[in-house]
Amino acid sequence: MNDWVSVLSINELKSLAPPLFLFGDDPEDAAMYLYREGLSSPIMSAGKKDELSEIQGKERESRPPKKYWEQVKTEIVILLCTDDKKYKKLRSKLNSSSDKGTTLLLAAISASVGSAMGVKAGLISAFCAVILHSLVKIGKESYCAINV
Repeated sequence: MNDWVSVLSINELKSLAPPLFLFGDDPEDAAMYLYREGLSSPIMSAGKKDELSEIQGKERESRPPKKYWEQVKTEIVILLCTDDKKYKKLRSKLNSSSDKGTTLLLAAISASVGSAMGVKAGLISAFCAVILHSLVKIGKESYCAINV
């Protein structure tokens, strides 16, 4: 039924959402480095502090707002933990594409969730990767039990 979940690669998901390398045990901690209101990405202390601070500020402003993280979590719960018809086509597509690999599955999920939210897939794909990483680590039943 959810064979596509079993083919997700933790390493690929980490490469698509780098904060998972450091914060893979807690999706909320990983996500804090992905939304605007969250923590700044760690930067090297070498170099001119003013320039580095400016670069860091620009990087944070390029991130989506935290409300997108909250909405992605809600949409993924609907996808994974319910039979809501909203994601019926996506579930079918995921099940028939389970041999295609993590990146393709993530792209399909991000596109569908992004469409439901009214945003581009690229804006939320790292959020989706963080959630899928959590799903792989704890399993669908546990994920749904703690998120419904």
